[in-house]
Formats: sequence, C-alpha cells, structure tokens
Amino acid sequence: MRIVLLVGLVIIFITTFFTLALGTSLVNESVTCEELPDKPDNFNCQIENYNMDMLFTFFVVISFVIVDMGAVYLMITTWKF
Repeated sequence: MRIVLLVGLVIIFITTFFTLALGTSLVNESVTCEELPDKPDNFNCQIENYNMDMLFTFFVVISFVIVDMGAVYLMITTWKF
C-alpha cells in the first residue's frame, strides 16, 4: 500500500509541475494584452497566435490532468486505515 501511495504522489508531483509549466507557456504564447491609453491599469487582452502547437499543448495539459485524477483515484481506493 505504501508503494502505491508513493508512486501516486510522485505521479501527481511530476504531472502538476509539467501542467503548470505548459499551461503558463500556453497562456504566454497565445494571449497578448495591451494597456488602454485612456484608462490606466485597464488591459485589453486578445487571443492571438493560435496554431496547432497551442492545440497540441492544450491536449497535453488535459492529459496530465487526467493522469492526476487517475493517480488520486488510485490512492483513494488503496487507502486503508
């Protein structure tokens, strides 16, 4: 049981790290924000540079989230007091 919990925690840690990194790069590459000249501290953000690389990154992020959910399910079902 302990080995299953350890493997589940390692999977969650690694995939969470990659999810955050890929999600950040996805947002940084596809969203551009410009400050409005007549309203300071107000930004106009638009989605640009949307291409197949961004779609692939989105699917990788979704797959990492699914792996995390599976690891949590595995840990919950093997947890015994």
